[in-house]
Amino acid sequence: MYRLVVSELAHSDLDNIVSYIAIQLANPIAAANFLDEVEKCYSYLKSNPLMYERCHDAFLEKEGYRKATIKNYVLVYKVDQAASVIIIHRFFYGAQDYVKLI
Repeated sequence: MYRLVVSELAHSDLDNIVSYIAIQLANPIAAANFLDEVEKCYSYLKSNPLMYERCHDAFLEKEGYRKATIKNYVLVYKVDQAASVIIIHRFFYGAQDYVKLI
């Protein structure tokens, strides 16, 4: 079982996404559903961290970044197999050019 480490930026990204869905879009149920999906993803990662694809960008792929798509968002993470740790780096809206933002 891998240990999950969520960066401060990822925590902030997630807070902003949930706030946007709940407040700006006035849809707290969708925000709660999104959080449920994030928790499921975290659970999958802990038991099988390589299940999601590598990032398609050549630099990010070389650096070992992987991505999981959750609804309209992308979770970007890295796996440290030697330490059995998964590092969640950021969450991005799917239409964003996240390659330039990492």
